[in-house]
Amino acid sequence: MIPFRRILILAAVLVLIVIAGTGGFMLVEGDSVVDAFFTTVVLISTVGMGSAPVSAAGKLLAVALIAGGVGTLIYAFSTVIEFFMAGYFGEMLGERSVKKKISELENHYLVCGFGRVGEQVAREFMRSGEPFVVIDSNPESIARCRAMGVLCLEGDAADDETLVRAGLKRAKGLVACVDSDADNVYVTLSARVMSPRLWIVARANMEESYGKLEKAGANKVVSPYAIGGREMATLIMKPMVSDYLDVVTGGGELELRVEEFTMPAGSPAIGKSIVDLQIRQTTGAIVLAVRKPGGKFDTNPDPETTLAENDVLISVGTPAEIHSLEQLFAPAGASSVS
Repeated sequence: MIPFRRILILAAVLVLIVIAGTGGFMLVEGDSVVDAFFTTVVLISTVGMGSAPVSAAGKLLAVALIAGGVGTLIYAFSTVIEFFMAGYFGEMLGERSVKKKISELENHYLVCGFGRVGEQVAREFMRSGEPFVVIDSNPESIARCRAMGVLCLEGDAADDETLVRAGLKRAKGLVACVDSDADNVYVTLSARVMSPRLWIVARANMEESYGKLEKAGANKVVSPYAIGGREMATLIMKPMVSDYLDVVTGGGELELRVEEFTMPAGSPAIGKSIVDLQIRQTTGAIVLAVRKPGGKFDTNPDPETTLAENDVLISVGTPAEIHSLEQLFAPAGASSVS
């Protein structure tokens, strides 16, 4: 039983003792409510005797109150000291602070599972400055999260209530990276039912789990082992390509970011071509691909390609260049956040 709950129980017991003592003195001594209450409180608090009972029944009641009430009061007092000294009070305030911060999040990500894969996902989000919340049922994993300064919730990621507490309906995306494929299926299914438009990326350890995760609602299914194998093959066969990809993804000395932009309504870039906007000269970023709504990616877009609302652009550049590109596409009067 947690100390805070124990305090509430002890407080209830004390109230019952006071009610019983007050009623007892009124019955056996004929005292008024105030006098009976006063005598009971004085006896329990050990500050004095008050008005001494006259009858034998009253004296026996006083002895019972001193024995039971004082013992309960002392135990309650020691429990309160334990509550503060053991840090439970600080933990409770910390949990309230976490709940408040999570309730203020919008367009954030949920990381379900904080194992080796989940921790790496969290570190990438931290490096990119993206808001996110970790959900894990393992107390040791939660302790690691807190040590990293990460917002986290202890609970089952497949539980609807836990997902709601993490702000699922306001979230932008979810990463299901629990160690078990079966658990990832449940997490994905629960999240998809609650948020049909949520972007979900799920981890699969076994190839036969791919189809199940896709049917459960995952937009993308990833195998860390397959990715690791491809990376190792690239390292041995094309080491320079691997070095270049490290640079592009921010793993090298020069940090480049590959970002996607959806052309917003009211953007001054709508109706203009890539060459008209002089994106490379103005921002320094490079447009790698363009996808029209409902179409496929044009991975080598013509400079004369005219941009329209809801077009998706894939661009690469440094954080400063990407920020300049966001400002170029932002609707008039809107501020851009990198």
